[in-house]
Amino acid sequence: MNKLKSEQLSHLKQNIIKDEKFVSVISASFGDGHNAAAKGVVEAFNSLKVPNSGLIDLLEQIHPATMSCFTKGYRLVTTRWPAIWEKMYMLAESFPFGNESFDLMPSITNGFSKYLRETKPDAIISTYPLYGHIIERIFGNGDLPFKFVTMITDSKSINKSWFHGASGEFAVLDQISANKLISHGISSERIHITGFPVSPRFLENRPKEFENKLPKEFKILYTPTSNNLHVASTLRELNQLTYKSPNKISLTIVMGRHFNRLDKIVRSQAPEGSAIIGWTKRMSELLSTSHLIIGKAGGASVQEAMASACPMIIDSMIPGQEEGNAEMITKIGAGIVAFEPKKIRSTIEDLLGNNGKEWLKFRKNCHIKSTPEAALNLAKIAIN
Repeated sequence: MNKLKSEQLSHLKQNIIKDEKFVSVISASFGDGHNAAAKGVVEAFNSLKVPNSGLIDLLEQIHPATMSCFTKGYRLVTTRWPAIWEKMYMLAESFPFGNESFDLMPSITNGFSKYLRETKPDAIISTYPLYGHIIERIFGNGDLPFKFVTMITDSKSINKSWFHGASGEFAVLDQISANKLISHGISSERIHITGFPVSPRFLENRPKEFENKLPKEFKILYTPTSNNLHVASTLRELNQLTYKSPNKISLTIVMGRHFNRLDKIVRSQAPEGSAIIGWTKRMSELLSTSHLIIGKAGGASVQEAMASACPMIIDSMIPGQEEGNAEMITKIGAGIVAFEPKKIRSTIEDLLGNNGKEWLKFRKNCHIKSTPEAALNLAKIAIN
C-alpha cells in the first residue's frame, strides 16, 4: 500500500475538522473543459455566498515549470498529431492509478496533503481525474474528513482514469454517463446527474424564448482551433456562403489562445465585415446573441453552446475524449458533425433551407434539453 502512515493520516483528518464552512475547487489546465467547469462552479458558489478557494490548479502550483511544459505539449499534440494523442488516451485506460500503484510524483501527493492541512476544506469539487487518485493514495478507500465530488466533464466516452477508489461522489453530464460509471462498479447512490457546470451567466444571458421563423440577420459564431489549412479553407467556404446566400448572414470569429497562429489567416480569408476577436471574456454574451456556432467538440464548448440555445456544427474533435460530446449533441438534435469545409457550408445551407425548418428544430432542442443551471445544482450538492 502506498498511502500515508496511519498516524499521519489520523493527524491530517484531525487538522481538517473546523467550524467554518469552506469549499475547495480544484482542476488542471489540460484542456479547456476542466477549467471551464471549475470556473462555473466557483461562480455558482460566489452567487450563493459560499466561502471557497476559487479555481486552484494544484499541479501547476506544486510544479509550475513541469506543468507548463506538459500543458504546451498537450495542446501541441492534440492540435497537430491527434492520432498520437488517441493512442496516449487509450493507454490511460490500462494505466494503474490510486493507492495500489507506484507513486510517480510523490511531491504532488505530499503537496496535496500540505494543501489539505493548511486549508481544511469541508468539501472538495474536482474537475480533473488525477485528484481522486491522489486522495485515494492519501486516505485509502475509507471515510474522508470532507465531502468529495468528482465532476466528470466528458459525456459517454469516459476514460477509466476518472474512476478512483476514494470515498466520495461523482457528478456526470447525463444518464448515459451515469450508466458507464455503474457498469464499472460505482453505485448509483454515489452518482448525481447535474449536466456540465457552465457559468451561471449562461443561464442569465440565454434567450428566454425561441423563434418561430428565421431571424432577419442570421449570426454565425466561429471559434477556429484546427490546423491552418483547414481554417483557411473553412473561411473561404463561409465567404462564398455569405456572398451567395439569399439570407443575410454575419460572422463573428473568436480565436482565443490560437490568436498568434491564426490572426493573419483569419484577417486575409474572413468574409468582408466579419467581426474578428482575439481573446474575450464575453463568450456567454456572444453565444446568446448568435444563432449558430462552428467549433470543436470540447466538453465546455458543446455545453456552453447548448446552455445558450445556440445550435452547433462540430468541425473538429480530439479522438477519444471528445467523441462522446459530439455523439451527445447530435443524438438530441442540437448539433451536427461536419469536418470538411465544403460540408460545413452545405450543412448551413441545409439548416437555412425551407425557411429554416431544421435550424428552428435544433434551436428548440437546445432550449429544452440543456442544463444551464448545472453549476448551481453541483454547488448545492457539495454543501448539503
